[in-house]
Amino acid sequence: MEDVVTDAPPPSRFSPDDLDNFAAPPPQPTPILVVSPANPSPAPRRLLILLISPTSLALLPHLPSPPPLHASLLLPELPLGRSQPPIRVYLHAPSGTLLAAAHGPAPVPAHRARAVARSLVSALQPEEVLVLDAVRSGAYRGRLAADEPVEGKLETRAARGRGGVGAARGVAALAPPGSVVDGLGAAVLAECEMRGKAASMVVTWPEGARPAEFGVMRRVAAELGVDPAKAAAGRVAGRAELDALYT
Repeated sequence: MEDVVTDAPPPSRFSPDDLDNFAAPPPQPTPILVVSPANPSPAPRRLLILLISPTSLALLPHLPSPPPLHASLLLPELPLGRSQPPIRVYLHAPSGTLLAAAHGPAPVPAHRARAVARSLVSALQPEEVLVLDAVRSGAYRGRLAADEPVEGKLETRAARGRGGVGAARGVAALAPPGSVVDGLGAAVLAECEMRGKAASMVVTWPEGARPAEFGVMRRVAAELGVDPAKAAAGRVAGRAELDALYT
């Protein structure tokens, strides 16, 4: 008769590779915000606008003059020289607004969005934050038509107390209820909520629509001195168009 105490246990039904799936992932290095040498000790700014959607990024090439580079956010795990910084922060001198542009189709991996949001908000210390992102069809509860613009916002408790942030004040809440947002924009909104900062996140559909189709984009364009007609004349063809202006 076998002794269940002294006999060797049966082999595991899991392979060593399967068992590794239950181990905690190694810690990721903290994102680094590298400030431009022209701004050795930048002062906190009142407003930070985070441009994520192609529609919002289309405003940058139409600024009256290329804004100076304020800072670049780097992910230490990405090799230098092979890729552009995931986020570049420009200073719009006439208004004192910081413009953070998320370059590339997927500049920040989903699992790094929270760390990037924390580094961005803690380093720049803006008083208010406006996030411009796009609606993901899979996360939207309503019907999305290819030719019907959709515009809605989510905001922190502090922003609701002020009636919204900047150009987002005239935007209705995202509807229908149950629609969700994710990615870097949602992580920045959550970080601002935890810090008690006023932040509004406006999402638009279609993802590649012209800026002139949305009220929030027209108001942002007016604040930045961009001619909406020119901004509506074309979309951002790719990152090369922005790199040619701001490198």
